[in-house]
Amino acid sequence: AGTPPHDPRVPPQGRFSVPRQRGTDRGPGQRVSSGDIAALRSVGDLFRTLDHAYGGGHARQALVRYLEHEAEPMLRGTYGESTGRRLFAAAADLTRLAGWTSYDIAAHGLAQRYFVQALRLAQAAGDRAYGSYVLLTMSCQAVYLGHGREAVQLARVAQQGVGPAAPPVVQAMLHAVEARGHAVLGEARACSASQLRAERALGTARPGDEVPYWARAFDEAQLADELAHCHRDLQQYRTAAQHAERSLQLRAPGFARSRLFCRVVLATSRLALGELEQACALGAEAAKEASEMRSARAVEYVRDFERRLEPYRDAAAARTYRDRVAAIG
Repeated sequence: AGTPPHDPRVPPQGRFSVPRQRGTDRGPGQRVSSGDIAALRSVGDLFRTLDHAYGGGHARQALVRYLEHEAEPMLRGTYGESTGRRLFAAAADLTRLAGWTSYDIAAHGLAQRYFVQALRLAQAAGDRAYGSYVLLTMSCQAVYLGHGREAVQLARVAQQGVGPAAPPVVQAMLHAVEARGHAVLGEARACSASQLRAERALGTARPGDEVPYWARAFDEAQLADELAHCHRDLQQYRTAAQHAERSLQLRAPGFARSRLFCRVVLATSRLALGELEQACALGAEAAKEASEMRSARAVEYVRDFERRLEPYRDAAAARTYRDRVAAIG
């Protein structure tokens, strides 16, 4: 259940129904207004902020209930073609976010069902670019699960979906995630080529560019984060550390989970470079941050660091690390 589909094509358009929890009553149909759609968008922004700062576990349950009780009745409501497209687009965004928060708590099969439904809704909205963003999200999940080949395939289908005229920031996102897939596979040359395309694309971005809302958070900090992960996976630890440090310098505090991930990448790199004390200090800081979130991914990042630390378990720095983590409670 944890493996993204081998065929990443958009599924055929069908009945629109977000994945549901048992025992949930549906509300009656209703006429959908512009205000309703604006509310869906605002709710999406709110849950995105919660997810970035505190983890998917904080946002997911309330988001799922909102989808079931508010968004789904709207999909079964009354609206014209133009309003319908905007409604489907807003519902696609919330559904993708439900998948993302499910992924963050390691409910991977459920996450994939949300992603597939988000693809259908994006298709109904006529929004190929957003469909590509959903595929990109699925590629990120494949990277996390270690399915590098599927990650590359999904990223490439996403690239085809937006085409060469996509804004530079979008192109940079797509190439960066493809690079992550190559890194998981140990394909250093292909990874380097994708990284270079991502860097060049972001380098051509200009403040006045029209960038879709879902791509606006992709900046120098995020690109450095992706590059750090790539070099870590390729065991190029000195370069990984440089990119991780740059990302941490640039990344806004509100992206707490991303900062934690990058801190662990830096800790792992320092450990591999023989800088045990610094690695343990960074790891302990990340462990404290993870304890304040509801994110299975955050916990797994810390556990990965601890597995790498195991050969040094008798060193003073490792004992200090364990003491600090134990004190977190």
